[in-house]
This record gives sequence, structure tokens and C-alpha cells, in this order.
Amino acid sequence: MLQNYFKIAVRTLWKEKGYAFINVFGLAVGIACCVLIALFVRSEWSFDRFHERSEDLYRMWGREFYSEEQDYFYTVTQPILGPTLRASFPEVENFARISLIETRVLREEAEFLERIHVVDTSFFNVFSFPLLQGNRAQPFPSANSIILSETVATRYFGTRNPLGEVLTLDLNGEMTPVTVSGIAADPPTASSIQYELLLPYEISRQYSPERLFTSWTVIEPETYVLLRPGTDPATLEAKFPAMVRQAQGENFEEGVFSFGLQPITDIHLNPDYPLGHEPTSDPAYAYILLAIAFFVLGIACINFMTLAIGRSTTRAREVGVRKAVGARRGQVMAQFWGEALLLAGLALVLGLALAQVALPVFNNFVGRELVLAFDGGILLLLTGLIVLIGLVAGGYPALLLSGFRPTQVLKGQITTGVGASRFRQALVVVQFGLSIFLVVSTLLMRQQLDYLQDRPLGFEKEQLVFIPTGIRFSEGMPAIERIRGELAGTSGVQGVAGAAMMMGMGSWMAAGYTGTDGIYREYSINLVDPHYLDVMDMEIVEGRGFSAENPADARRALIVNEAFAEAYGRTHGWTTALGQRIPGEDYEDHEIIGVVRDFNFASLHNAVEPLVLAINPQIPFSGASDSNSGQPSSPKLIVRIQPDNITETLASVETTWREVLPDVPFDYQFLDATLGSQYRAEQQLGQIVSYATLLAILIACLGLFGLATLAVARRTKEIGVRKVLGASAAQVALLLCKDFARLIVIAAVLAAPLAYFAMDDWLADFVYRIDIDAGVFLVASLLVLVVALLTVSYHALRAAFANPVHALRYE
Repeated sequence: MLQNYFKIAVRTLWKEKGYAFINVFGLAVGIACCVLIALFVRSEWSFDRFHERSEDLYRMWGREFYSEEQDYFYTVTQPILGPTLRASFPEVENFARISLIETRVLREEAEFLERIHVVDTSFFNVFSFPLLQGNRAQPFPSANSIILSETVATRYFGTRNPLGEVLTLDLNGEMTPVTVSGIAADPPTASSIQYELLLPYEISRQYSPERLFTSWTVIEPETYVLLRPGTDPATLEAKFPAMVRQAQGENFEEGVFSFGLQPITDIHLNPDYPLGHEPTSDPAYAYILLAIAFFVLGIACINFMTLAIGRSTTRAREVGVRKAVGARRGQVMAQFWGEALLLAGLALVLGLALAQVALPVFNNFVGRELVLAFDGGILLLLTGLIVLIGLVAGGYPALLLSGFRPTQVLKGQITTGVGASRFRQALVVVQFGLSIFLVVSTLLMRQQLDYLQDRPLGFEKEQLVFIPTGIRFSEGMPAIERIRGELAGTSGVQGVAGAAMMMGMGSWMAAGYTGTDGIYREYSINLVDPHYLDVMDMEIVEGRGFSAENPADARRALIVNEAFAEAYGRTHGWTTALGQRIPGEDYEDHEIIGVVRDFNFASLHNAVEPLVLAINPQIPFSGASDSNSGQPSSPKLIVRIQPDNITETLASVETTWREVLPDVPFDYQFLDATLGSQYRAEQQLGQIVSYATLLAILIACLGLFGLATLAVARRTKEIGVRKVLGASAAQVALLLCKDFARLIVIAAVLAAPLAYFAMDDWLADFVYRIDIDAGVFLVASLLVLVVALLTVSYHALRAAFANPVHALRYE
């Protein structure tokens, strides 16, 4: 019997190739889209789970609470925290600190500017990163050892074994030789720790002050702890206050310092915690993408159902004959469900093939190394997918067709009824409602991303190039001044400046202090030269900027932003910030000489925070009780160039750079590109939604094309009569199109409020955002309507221009 069912199903589908193609191709595209997105979401949810003891691995977080307005939360902690935890609690089996530095690496004649992780020797015992060469128990035989990732080892040494080779690092101005002691596998893409070179934490004592390792007021490394199996993290956290009290002694302040544990598997998808060394992801995006995947797949399934219901009358006589010769209802249902499962199976095979073909492009797009592997979970999911699509998509047609009475069918008295017609119309409304929802989402995401790219930031970002020096601040700023002098008058160079921090490069230096009023405050810091404001095209709203001709500015002048002046003016009663000083007792002599208009030095997800600009690196830190930096960041050369002859201008800058800093790589970046990378997650989401929207509309229109075919076939005689009685081609075409247009209008009305609330919730994550305009919904609805009518118009016009004689002969 099964063999008979299979033969009939194959014959039927072969006979109706157009119907079979629409269903199989539509489902295949939906499945391929669903599989690719599911692979990405699965990768997001699997972050850091590859560690053998991921359930016992935690990252420390810290908090300093002084008041509701002075509440500071961080995941980059004190260097002393890890050793204190290990010494205080037997539940802590091990710990590993991770710091980041950016410096020059020299190998023979080659030079590289690298981002290096400085880690404890316990790094490979705490984490499960494979060490391909070297001693896992003692990965750093000395403080002057270094471990390379596979990629870096190949870049530096090619196929040669690098063990024992010597590299030279610029550590705070000291050229330090280090010996390669191991090769580590490249970290998985689903890892919150992305290293390339690893140095032992002990080497940091060579370039950092001793107080960095003993102070509770300096925060700098991420601290990870490995708990003993069976340890309850909540119970351990309850013991932390006593540890803080004992460790800080007479400096302890009740209720100020607190610490806690964050599971390592929670880091990547928990934006409630501050950023550590690597960017995280918003978990809402994973759910949004899953919803989109199911939307596209749902639209494909709806295609199947609407077409199957629409075809029901064409197969009514077949059902009547089967039941007349003794077929039971269950057998008829099995036949149609079998056809549905066969179609679903074919679509699944084609969908997986499409997914495999598109996977390299998708991987390049999302920056991952996803693999379509058929493990037990995937096979179970795919099998369930086949059954679900076949049973759900073929369920209603099977129940409907199997319920026909053979006597009525053979007399030609059968109809699918008002219920079936209404159900089919409801499915079309849902299908195009989802499509309109996706179009609205795409348009609003595009508008928001354009707004982020084009919004005035308080400085001019175009034609601005910056080059990291990778050397200590005290040497880098004089070198930048020399370069500025050499480039003076160079064609194409509009201005040259230097600064420790650049927009779009992560967290800026920050310091905190307790003021004369007893309130703790925090501000961000940038160390700049006198030309910084002019080159960045920033506006002074009060007072003046720095002057290179005024030696006092280099010694004691500060410039603050409007957010700083407003916050401090509110609490200290300043009528003006000019002539004021940071109200802390321990600050060196200084004076605020100007207020710069607020500019967005962080991403537009965040409001502008208080900021201090200084030439003298001592002043902003001198009275601070804590900071997030042990030393000023190495400065960056900033060059504003003219838009003409960019290549020639950069060549001139490079020539001067190599004359002044011959040992430092010339590695330039355009600021606008760096700023754009801050919104990479939003850009990826917007592009995925855009492509999914195109696929959704394609699939929906395939179904509409099939329904239009059936509608014309059912109304052939009616069309012939109307044309004989004088109906024009336009009237016939309008007759066939208006029913579909009405359904799409209903879909637009239902989809609009859902899209509004969903996108308003997404936009709430941005401090600076667009307003949702009603015009977006009108444009999306018209776009879908026009595409749908163009799809239907092929059959409508074909029927309108057909010879009515042929139509009247049809029956």
C-alpha cells in the first residue's frame, strides 16, 4: 500500500510540475534561510561552552556604590582581587587575570603593532584553549616568555618551528627581548577571549608601577576564577564583604565596595554587565533572528496550505472515485499527507543544499566559521522539521479532501465551501502581514543606521586619519609634534594633532575621586596636544581652547565638556566652569580654561558623559582615588587630509612617519570607518533582516502566483462570459486583482501596530534614535501591494486578452 501511495504521489506531482516547483522551491528557500539563521543563533548561545569546566568558570565583577547618582559597575577589576580570592577561600581552585596592551613587536627586520593579552601562568589550567606546543603546566618558563597563536606564528615564521625564537617588544619604551615558549591554537570564534599573543602577567611589573598590583583603587585586568566542583556561587558571594573588610583594613568603607560572580557562559549575551576586553552581543538579536527564520519558514508553509486548498476542487473527482471503490477516509488522508511529506522531504534536501552553497557567503557576512554538521541534534531537528511541515502544511487539505462525499463529487456538486475559502484568505493575510512586518523592520533599521552614520557627533569625522604610535606617552607626543612640524605646508594635509584616545576604540581612560563635599564622582579623560580641538573641528562654547604659545596651558590647563560643566555646576553651584578646578583636595594646581561642546566619544547607544581634556597627563589622575588605567595610553597621530589626492597625501605622511619613527609600523585607519564598526551588530542584523525580507516576499509571491493560476482556472467560464458581454481587458484584470489587493490591505492594517511596537522596543536601546514615521508603514504596504499585483497581473492580463470563445468551450 505504501508503495502504491508513493507511486501515485510521484505521478501527481510530475503531472503538476508548476505546483510542485512552487511548493518545493518555496519551502527549500524557507528551510535554507531557517537553517543558516539557526546555525548563527546556535553559535551565539554556545559561546564559551567549549571549556571543559565551563560550569565552574566565572568572571569577577565589582561595584562601588556611593549614592544613587554615584554607582559604578565594572567587569575590569583590581589586579589584587585574584590573589586575594585564592588566599581567602578554599572554594576558589584557581584564578587567571587578563590584561590588554598594544605595542610594537619586532622580528628581525619586520615590525608589527600588536594587541597582546597579558595573562597569569594559570591561563591554560583555568581555560581549555589547546596548547599545541609548549608545557601546559608551565607555559611561561620565565617572565620574558611569549606564546603565539597559530595564525601569528605562521605570519611571523611561516612553516619554521618558532619555539626558542626571540622577539623584541617595546614595553613602555624599553626594548625587551622575549622567547617563544609555546604555540596555542587560535581561539574559537565562540569565545569571549580572543587572543593572538600571550605574555605572562609577571612581565607587567617591568612597565607598571608597583601600586598597580596592590591597590584597591586601580582597575585594569579581567579576573576569572575556577571554582571547585559543587561550589554554590551564591554562598561564596555572601562571603565577599568580609574579605573586602579584611583586605582594605582602615580604608574600608561600609557598603561601598562589592564583588560578585558572572558565569563565563553568560558573558556574551548579557548586556546588563559592563564590557570587558571584548564586545558582547544583545540576546534580543538572537531572538529577533529566530523569529525572522520562523516567519520565512511560516510563509513557505502557508504557501503549501493555500495552494493545496486551492487545488482541492481539481482533485475532487479523484477523491470521489477512490471513495466509491472502497477507500476509507483514513487512506485518503494518508495519501495526501504522504504527498505533503514527500514535498517536504524534497524541499528539505534542496534547502540543505542551498544552505551549504550559501554558507561560505553567510560566514563571511557574520564573521563566523559556522559548519553545517549533521550530529544527532541536527538530524533530530531536521526529521522533526520534515514531519512538522508535512503534517501541518498538509493537514487541512487532507482533512478537507477526505471528507468529500463520493456521490456529490461524481455529480459535480462539490465545493470547498465558504469556510475553506475564508481559511485560505486568512492564510494569505497572515503571509503578507508577516512580509509587511519584515519590510517595515528593514526600512526602520536602515533609517536608524543611516541616522547613526550621519548624525552630527560634535566633530568632523570625514577625511580624518589616525595612526597608533604604540610607544609610551612621554615619547610619543614629542614625536607627533616633530611630525606636525615636518608636515607643515604639505599639500593635502589640513592639520596634525595627537591624542591618547580616539573615538570608536573602546572605553576611554577614566578616573574617580571623592570631592570636598564627600561625594564620589567619575569622569573620562583624554590627553591631547594643543592642536587637537582645531584638527577635530570641535567647538568651544565658553572660554578658549589650548594654545601652543602659552606654556601655562601645557602645565595646568584643562578643558571640560558641557556634560562635565553641567554636572559639576549643578552640584557645586558654579555659574561658570571657567577658572574652576576639579573639586578634590589632592589634585595638582590646575584651572579650567574652556568648555567644549559635547561630542560623542562613545557610541550613540550611550549618552555623553563628563569628560576632561588635558595636555599634562599628571593633572587628571593626580587627585583620583581610582582609575581604569595604570598609565596613559600610547598616543595616536591624527591627520586631517583633503579629499583630493588621498593616496599621495598618505604617502607623504608615511614618508615623514618613517623618518621620525622608523621603528614603528605605519598602520593608519580612517576614523569614519572605525566609528561605523561600533554598529557592526546592528548592521549585520539589518542586512540579515533585509535579505530575509526579500526571501519572504519572493516566497509569498510564488504562492500568490500559484493562487492566481488557480483563480483564473476556476473562473475561466466567467471571464469568457464577461468578455462576450463587453467587459474590457482592464475590467477583467481588475476583477482578478481586487480580491488579492483587499487581502493585502487587511494584512497591512493588522501588521502595522505589531511592527510599530516591535521596532519601538528595538529603538529603545539607543539614546539617540529616529522617530517612527507613519510614512514607513505606507511605503512598506504599497511596496508589498505593488509587488503582489505585479505577480498576479501576469495571469490577470493573460486571461483578459484571451479569446472568449476558448473560455466558453472550456466547459
